[in-house]
Amino acid sequence: MALEKKHVLPAAIAGGCLLLIGAWQLNQGPSEADLPTAAVPASGAQSVGFNQADTRATASAPTASTASTASAASTTGQLPVAQVPSGHQAAGTLNDQVERALAAKDGLMAAKLADTLKECDISQRILEIESSRGSRPDADPAIQAVRMERLQEYQRLQASCQTVPGDQKQVRMRLLDLAIQQGVIGAATEAFLAGSREPATMSQVVRDANAGDVSALTNVAMYETKLFGISRDEQDAARYALKLASVDPDIGWRVINSLKVAESYAVPNSSFDFSGISAAARAKGAEIAERLKQRLGKKTP
Repeated sequence: MALEKKHVLPAAIAGGCLLLIGAWQLNQGPSEADLPTAAVPASGAQSVGFNQADTRATASAPTASTASTASAASTTGQLPVAQVPSGHQAAGTLNDQVERALAAKDGLMAAKLADTLKECDISQRILEIESSRGSRPDADPAIQAVRMERLQEYQRLQASCQTVPGDQKQVRMRLLDLAIQQGVIGAATEAFLAGSREPATMSQVVRDANAGDVSALTNVAMYETKLFGISRDEQDAARYALKLASVDPDIGWRVINSLKVAESYAVPNSSFDFSGISAAARAKGAEIAERLKQRLGKKTP
């Protein structure tokens, strides 16, 4: 049974996207992840935060024009037509940016664009759900207005996304591969969760974990050691780092869920017992926990 969990996990992580969509269906909008948006580079690597992009439009108070748009949309059952704002066009189309990043071998830019392409997939699913649901004539006008604002923001993103031809998942993997080559923290974990098991990906996930990246630590802590080619001491250090960070008065609230996920899906055991941890693993775990605290400390609640 324990061995089956390693096959379940990618679906569980990817399920975060479905939870995001589920939240949208409940008219609550997706919630912002608690992972870091700033990072402390390790070994001279650049850094970027993943899995924390806020794909929401700002839920501001509805204006008269917005309320009017909402009313019209609820009457016709059609989604409002949104124009691509100038901000999306400032540096060319999204595809122009992708080509520029690949040509210049700009790892940080590639990582950010890979994150955008992930948002493209999520926004497309949300728009498909909304299109199938039709109008909501009985909805509160204020709620309907906010809903329309958010839909327009997703449409603007989709207009930008559609400039990228071909298989966008393959394009995203190319961008992540470049980011991994450039040592961008977080890129390897994204590639890993997307299915990559390339040696370069796996070794970079371990390096990112040692640098204090919470997402990388979570994955290193839960999978079998042979998957990442690490020793039990190295995994114990990752687990111990999560445990220490989870009780830290400043960042514990942002790490506790990662620890719970790691323990829930851990292979081969489902609970972290540190009674037999080696002194070396304990010391290394403490060092990693400090790096993790520095990384998360750069973002205020």
